[in-house]
Amino acid sequence: MWSFKSFKINRLIKKLKSMQQSRIHNQPSEESLKKEIQGYYKLVSIYQPLIGKKKYPFAQQMILECYRAAANIDDTNSYFLLGKNLLDEAKFREDLQINSVFASDSNLRQMTELYKEAHAYLLAAENLKHISAKRLRGLCFINGWGVESDKKIGFELIVESIEQENSWDKVPQIFASMGLNKPEFFSALTQLRNNKA
Repeated sequence: MWSFKSFKINRLIKKLKSMQQSRIHNQPSEESLKKEIQGYYKLVSIYQPLIGKKKYPFAQQMILECYRAAANIDDTNSYFLLGKNLLDEAKFREDLQINSVFASDSNLRQMTELYKEAHAYLLAAENLKHISAKRLRGLCFINGWGVESDKKIGFELIVESIEQENSWDKVPQIFASMGLNKPEFFSALTQLRNNKA
């Protein structure tokens, strides 16, 4: 039986394909790029509730592909969301590898690739002034997610993101949301801030 969701998905994909072809063969306007990006986000919103449904076994992968397609048009938020999702999967695979029951060469290879790709997308978002991407990269350095652990670089990135956003008054909330609400992190932040002053 043909479902309405499938109809909506197919219609939107057809529309996006047309926009993509137009963009490739013509100089796109800002408005048309914005519409194409909105189309990818609309597709994400359709796929989101379908994760885990039997009829849509690849809903999660399609969400990532929507972010990837929007990132190809230099959508800053898509760079960040794609990087964050890939990082989450890489961390999951690292846990599998560490716990050794499910460790394998294949898992290790996938983990390495996922970390590499996640960092590339997060860096791209950071270069486009995405504050959360800079903070997440800082967390990666602090926790050693896909990079050599370096708390100094990690805190520098986080401090730069706070300065960029000018949100020193929200530091406790920012640190709590990042899971860095331990006293040693606050003292490292204060020391780093004093050194910059």
